Amino acid sequence: MFSHLPHPHHLSAIDRRLLEQYLNTYCRETGCADPRPVSTNAEPEALQAQFAAWRDVGLMPYLVPFAETGYQLAGAFTYFSLIGYHRVAPFAWIGRHGDWRPLKDVTPVTDLIADALASMSEAPAADTERCRNRLQALMRNSIGKVRHFHLHVPPLPRSSFVVAEQGMRFGHIFHVTSKASDGFNEADMQHYSPELGASFRLHYFAVTASLLEVRGVNRKAMPIDPAVASFAEGLLVDGEYRLLPCHPWQANYLLGLPEIAPLIKSAAIISLGPLGELAWPTSSVRTVWLPAQNMFLKLPLNIRITNFIRNNPSEQVTRALDASLALTLLPPNVREQTTFHILPELGSQTLKLPNEAIRAASAVVYRQAMPESEAEQIQVLAALLEEPAKGEIPLLMLLRQAAAESSQDAPDPAVVRQWWQRYLDVTLLPLLQLFSDYGISLEAHLQNTMVAFRDGWPVHGYARDMEGASISRQRFPFCDRLPVDSPALYDDEQAWHRFRYYVLVNHIGHMIACLGRTGLIEEATLWQDTARRLLDSKIPLARQLLKQPTLPAKANMLSSFHQQGERPIWIQIANPLHRFQR
Repeated sequence: MFSHLPHPHHLSAIDRRLLEQYLNTYCRETGCADPRPVSTNAEPEALQAQFAAWRDVGLMPYLVPFAETGYQLAGAFTYFSLIGYHRVAPFAWIGRHGDWRPLKDVTPVTDLIADALASMSEAPAADTERCRNRLQALMRNSIGKVRHFHLHVPPLPRSSFVVAEQGMRFGHIFHVTSKASDGFNEADMQHYSPELGASFRLHYFAVTASLLEVRGVNRKAMPIDPAVASFAEGLLVDGEYRLLPCHPWQANYLLGLPEIAPLIKSAAIISLGPLGELAWPTSSVRTVWLPAQNMFLKLPLNIRITNFIRNNPSEQVTRALDASLALTLLPPNVREQTTFHILPELGSQTLKLPNEAIRAASAVVYRQAMPESEAEQIQVLAALLEEPAKGEIPLLMLLRQAAAESSQDAPDPAVVRQWWQRYLDVTLLPLLQLFSDYGISLEAHLQNTMVAFRDGWPVHGYARDMEGASISRQRFPFCDRLPVDSPALYDDEQAWHRFRYYVLVNHIGHMIACLGRTGLIEEATLWQDTARRLLDSKIPLARQLLKQPTLPAKANMLSSFHQQGERPIWIQIANPLHRFQR
């Protein structure tokens, strides 16, 4: 099978997954949606013969050009996805001018991608080179982190919720810097990386009340860890001080700032050190779960994770709280449905200083958690759908449970289709109904969506992190209750654009692709079932989802290259629903 190209190098399981991630991202964002060559005489004879040999054994050849560099990557798909989540065989060759060499690990692909994007850039040469070097460094940082995480066996016991939150080793499937963390040293990773099973106590500061800006949704008081409140009782008794929780790494960062030193010296801020219950960092690294208090805290971290600094700028905090306020204005049966629940932000705290950088570096957002009774039945979708380097995707376990509950030995297409109908009822349909009726588009991508399963079947959906919510000015009936300049308010088309990406492409599209990759069912069948379910729902916007030939997708790779993490670049991809409109 490999006689027509130099002897192949069998990639490790980790490098195969990384090659898949990098190749799929590059193809999606450079307009190479289907890199499978047609049967022509355009390729050299040896390559044609190799492609024919692969096709004979059921593999699908791909040939990916890297812009003006002249290099190409040749290999084979073992699975081809309608949404672009293709599975690659564990071998590939890099070629230029007919000289083909086997790929021994994924690192050279970072050079191909960085050089190709640089060759397409229209920026000045110095800027282009800086972007190239920065992206290449972040890609290699991410690869190093992925390999490091796979060497570690997390400590036990941990709750199933924590195992899921901390179980992601590869991250976003359409991102080339998905696990980069520029700022953590080796010791920091051991202490704070969720992938390494970290848990830690938060660092608390006592801050004079006049120096702490507190904002609560509907004027709710910020919750306080009882153990910390007891420890600091003497400071809190007369109301002069209030408590500000902080990530331990960020506490050291703040204490090193020259603007903070005089506040410490004057006792306007008192560093109390690590206190309270153990906090468990979730998949986002900077958001932590406090199980005893049943609460999430979105903490600032002045390190670069993926492609931008993960602190909490004032605009983002305001957007999250305004969106949460908007949710409180809805009828109770909309906020808390029997099959879907939104976890709003409760409030925020930050140092009341004119320096926005310090405000962003100290702002903490308090978030409602899921009901304690369901914590162990809930799965974070990003973890549920991550295909490990070795072993099977966790999704398969749920499908087997669902089949067993239906008295079947193993899941078949009929079980998967029934499972999918129930899944749509607790995710896509309530999210679409919310936007159609009230104009609230939630950033319900895989990391922000959780689902409770019972006997393998989806029973309840949850959406969290209101910072990414977008509210249509034209649809939301209570705009007069929000500030006119609220960053949560968008034009209708912008909010609808974000819905189509975060909910339909990033979430539903990925889930369908993962179900297809199990080999139990065809993606096209599930897209057709989705189209039929949307039409049967009678939701006014359902037909719009089917009519549009393309859907928006966030270009994470291009945004990373151009250093536009906060102002991402968008592309268009084919809409798999479009073929089923009627």
